[in-house]
Amino acid sequence: MNQKERIVEALKLLENQKTISQEELMRIFSISKDTARRDILKLVESGLAERYPGGVSLPILKPQIESYTSRLVKQSEQKQAIASAAGKVIKDHMTIYLDVSTTVHFLASDLEQNDLLVVTNSMDNAIAASQNEANKVYLLGGFFNFHSRVLSGEPVLGQLKQFNFDIAFIGGAGLTDEGIFYSELTDVYLKQEIIRNSEKVYLLIDHTKVNTKTAFKLDFSGIDAVITDEPLPKELMQHLISKEVEVISLKGL
Repeated sequence: MNQKERIVEALKLLENQKTISQEELMRIFSISKDTARRDILKLVESGLAERYPGGVSLPILKPQIESYTSRLVKQSEQKQAIASAAGKVIKDHMTIYLDVSTTVHFLASDLEQNDLLVVTNSMDNAIAASQNEANKVYLLGGFFNFHSRVLSGEPVLGQLKQFNFDIAFIGGAGLTDEGIFYSELTDVYLKQEIIRNSEKVYLLIDHTKVNTKTAFKLDFSGIDAVITDEPLPKELMQHLISKEVEVISLKGL
């Protein structure tokens, strides 16, 4: 069991018993004292738990845990696979952008390349990418949304203009032949600015988002590739091909 899986299980335990000690983590997961200490540090740094002598406790803001856990667990195997495929296109010394998305978060956690400049407006992505000390992480500054742990607004858009990304990895709430869908209009503005300042843009999206629509959409201009876990519907596939968007389906590999 890797750290992400242990974190999710630890959060489930916290839901039931409110506190968990370092010794309990060692016993339950059969891990060393140092590993348990690193897991506790990850929980605390991510704002998912509060430290007390000898362990961690449920934070006051319980909904944050429920949201993080549900998003991370849902389709986690597929999201991990998509992230692994995306990681293969990254090379040492690149400047990359990591969007706010649970799938992109898996990518941030598994970066193996060196001397990367990683830019993001997600606190969780910044923390995850920082685990590799060979890389530099730039967290964009702006209005802080505590529940989503994201920084947004005009300051973020302004800072994006100063970067030239080799690759940007973005997510989406839905995907149809009409475009990529998002729940907030500000999401669309942000993606447009990311695309304008990127050499290549990859959309990472799992099959549960296909044929899903929300209130706001982005067209396929500037999107170079879509990485997904299952083959796309024929009409959507043909439309993406007509827009010169490469489709990488993990079940098609």
